[in-house]
Amino acid sequence: MRVREFPVLGDEDERAVETFAVGLDREAARVLAYLVGREDSDRFSGEAASRLAVRVGVDLGRGRVSDVLATLTDHGLVTETTVESEAPGRPPKGWRADAGHDRTASRVRALHSEALLDRAATVAATLDDDLDVDAGPLTDDASPIEVGLNWEPNGLHAPLFAGTYDVDVSLSGCRGSRAALSAVADGDVDIGLTGAATFLRGHADGHEVIPLALYYQRAMVVLYTTRGTFGGPLRSVEDVRGRRVAMPAGSETGALGRLFLSQAGVVDDVTVVPADGEEREALLRGDADVATGVFTDPLALGADGHEVDSVLVADHFPVPGPALVVRQETLRDRPAALRAFLEGAMAGWSTARLDPAAAVDAVADHGSEPAAAERRKLTQALDRFASSDAVEKNGWGWHSAETWQRLRVALEQADAL
Repeated sequence: MRVREFPVLGDEDERAVETFAVGLDREAARVLAYLVGREDSDRFSGEAASRLAVRVGVDLGRGRVSDVLATLTDHGLVTETTVESEAPGRPPKGWRADAGHDRTASRVRALHSEALLDRAATVAATLDDDLDVDAGPLTDDASPIEVGLNWEPNGLHAPLFAGTYDVDVSLSGCRGSRAALSAVADGDVDIGLTGAATFLRGHADGHEVIPLALYYQRAMVVLYTTRGTFGGPLRSVEDVRGRRVAMPAGSETGALGRLFLSQAGVVDDVTVVPADGEEREALLRGDADVATGVFTDPLALGADGHEVDSVLVADHFPVPGPALVVRQETLRDRPAALRAFLEGAMAGWSTARLDPAAAVDAVADHGSEPAAAERRKLTQALDRFASSDAVEKNGWGWHSAETWQRLRVALEQADAL
């Protein structure tokens, strides 16, 4: 009897899987990590893997493995060859990944950046038939990419600061999503990080802006309160009926807060307390029973000793998270620079996933909060807002025209657009 040996993915391979998953279907990332790992091993280096070996190595079915191998081969990430066999007839197919881990990761990011630019053009054309993003010069200019963030640099922005870029990138803070969007529309920055509702509001106002990629997949907006102010627990949005809600006008949190209340059917049964930038103070003063904010607001109150309850908008309505947006002309005229930015951002995203402390260190000199607090902020954001079915199937940043259209309709119906 013959004994056949097959290597299998182990815990030590998860770093490679995570690195490749930034730009691939996660199952494809596992297959690619397996083939790269074989080449790095002493026992199997230089030996092509059969389809059976891949199936055993990554624990996937025959059909799915065949589809993944075909995709990876089409992308040039693996090479199709043959394996040695003692059986008569044509030798069976085999596959190798001979570019090494770093070169393979770079190629994955390059391919995914191209896919994200194509996706942005498709989404833009769906949202606005008049947008023209196809024509443009054959080469980009060499000027830097300037990015306007949706707040002062903090742990949520750490992946961008941890990126390694082949183009000069400068990252600066704006006072909220609306300011970041205005900076893009006015040409003060090339890319802006802005909330999904804010982007759609700007689009409705006639700004020729386009979503390039979703930075986080799910919106971070919450309704929150303290037990002392509310007089008991806040278990659901229904508990807000008949209460006073501190809400900023014209902001991302205000728009999504109103959407949430409208979707729940309680918007006509609450009293809105205007509190632009002072929602937490209004809550603590007793001027409001509930406040709108982002998930870090109740965390901060909890750290100050308050007993806090919150309800996340995205748990009840599929609202996309903050997006990287550009002007129409930037997507049309500077695709190479945008690709370089996206590739660097993906590298930073992988760093944040694998080593949040290292990512936060990259932003430490730009923020004012303790590193430990920023790490908690980043790790919670990654756990709660970074994943989605779209990311599992397509990689970081993925979005669809259907998602944007659904949110636009909902905002219109809630009179929040």
